[in-house]
Amino acid sequence: MNASLRKLRKKYILTASVIVFFVIFLMIITLNFFMRISYKNDRQMTENVIEQAAVSHLNQPVIEHFDLSEAELTENGDYKIPRSVKDISEVTVYGNISCKEPALWYSGGGGLLFEAQTDDGLKWFYKDYSFSREATSVSISFDSYDNIKSNYDNISIDESQITGDYFLVSVIWWKKSSNDENGYDDNVEVSIDSIDIKYKNNADITSLNSTVVTHSNFSDIFENYVPEVLNNTGAFYLVVDDNKRLLSVNNGNLMNPLDNKEAEKYTKTALDSEKENGKISKDGISYRYNIVHKENLNIIIFVNNSFTHTANGNLIKVSLFIGIIIFLILFIMIVIVSGYVIKPVAESMERQKRFISDASHELKTPITVISATIDIIMKKTGKDCWTECIKEQAVKMQRLVKELLDLSRLLETDISGSDFKRCNISNTVNNSLLYFESLFFESGKTLFQNVENNIEINCDESKISQLIDILLDNAMKYSDDKSEIEFSLKKNGDYAVIQCSNLCSDFSASDTSKLFERFFRSDNDHIHEQEGFGLGLSIAQAITELHKGRISADYKNNIVTFTIMFNI
Repeated sequence: MNASLRKLRKKYILTASVIVFFVIFLMIITLNFFMRISYKNDRQMTENVIEQAAVSHLNQPVIEHFDLSEAELTENGDYKIPRSVKDISEVTVYGNISCKEPALWYSGGGGLLFEAQTDDGLKWFYKDYSFSREATSVSISFDSYDNIKSNYDNISIDESQITGDYFLVSVIWWKKSSNDENGYDDNVEVSIDSIDIKYKNNADITSLNSTVVTHSNFSDIFENYVPEVLNNTGAFYLVVDDNKRLLSVNNGNLMNPLDNKEAEKYTKTALDSEKENGKISKDGISYRYNIVHKENLNIIIFVNNSFTHTANGNLIKVSLFIGIIIFLILFIMIVIVSGYVIKPVAESMERQKRFISDASHELKTPITVISATIDIIMKKTGKDCWTECIKEQAVKMQRLVKELLDLSRLLETDISGSDFKRCNISNTVNNSLLYFESLFFESGKTLFQNVENNIEINCDESKISQLIDILLDNAMKYSDDKSEIEFSLKKNGDYAVIQCSNLCSDFSASDTSKLFERFFRSDNDHIHEQEGFGLGLSIAQAITELHKGRISADYKNNIVTFTIMFNI
């Protein structure tokens, strides 16, 4: 396959590949656009579900959180909690237990104390709690009073007997470990931080204390079924009144529940921004918030914003990966199909080359006969204008046929370069320049030459000589009168670079791309006056491609410059 067909095939592969690339690119953009809309709709649906749940449960607080550092202390060092155990379903005590010395087991505990009326008068009763090794929370149920203790004895009382509007969270009564079983081990340390109070369903918690901040989560609101849309993303919400006072915290599905201080910080951030939506960061995760106004309350809904970003990022990565795979598959198919696509063109070009070759060979004989015959006639009868005209046209036809045959052979030549030899093209160029110096002088033009010595390439020296002759002949014919022609051969990195420049003021820049086409002749009158068939530069291009080089033409400031590059 010759260079023209290779170029045509490359152009087809490039064009088809670019079209496929843009189609795949547009598909990826479209897919990501619609998926972003889908994610946005999902987030909006999540916010709507949370909003509906929050509104329906505004008056149903479930859990109240107490930080014991803020609670009142009794003389005995117990924490006084101003709540009646009658309203309480469960108390969860949060703390930590540790042991200074290694032990197989260790534990410690205390009790929750409250008053009740008995036949013997008011007495203190308690339910005990204990922290075992590495525990962080203990839950004590108040659903029944059958396992109440008084002075270490288990007794049962009736709810109606309970009096008072507070209960006590005691300090640690006992500590034990495998190292010391005497009842109070100083090596064991227990600290209590806070408690959660879970109230009974019929308790009116809002009337208990104006400063109550209730805590809950999605499972408390939705009981046995949490909507799928909430399971797929991290979310929580806060409820505040018009005075920006925090009323309720719903931890949603957070791994690390909010305390009052942290919730108040997020409330302040959202309400002070004076915007209905924005972003916050919790535990390194981005949350998008939206404020919903309901009567005298504000519901601040927080939805994990990083999920959308992660999903979008993963979608882009996956779609790009699939797009690249599809592009590579289609590219391979394009390369395979391209061979079949250009096959008719190759056959047409082959028939064209064969026709030129055959026609040239067929014309060669009659032209030779005509030339010889006219020579004989001129010897017998003498010269006249008719015989000289016939002779001139015969010579012109011979030159055309020769150029056609040269071009045909070059196009049919194998470009493997296996027959090339290492040649000093500096000498080849100097020989051609030496021959043309006198021709340029006679035509009134000046030839400036700059040839570096000892530049060698693998080539067919006769073809390189022919190439140089074509460039110089072209410059001599088509340059302006009394102009200067610059010819150079230089080594530039791994390339031998040949340049030939000449002034040609009548040339059109739009014709530059057509210079190497066969039989191309510019419309300029000056160029049409010169002899030639428009095959010289086509032959120059064929010789260059035969040597796997590159040839180009450039036209700037009325100067035509031909550049040829050969790999050294």
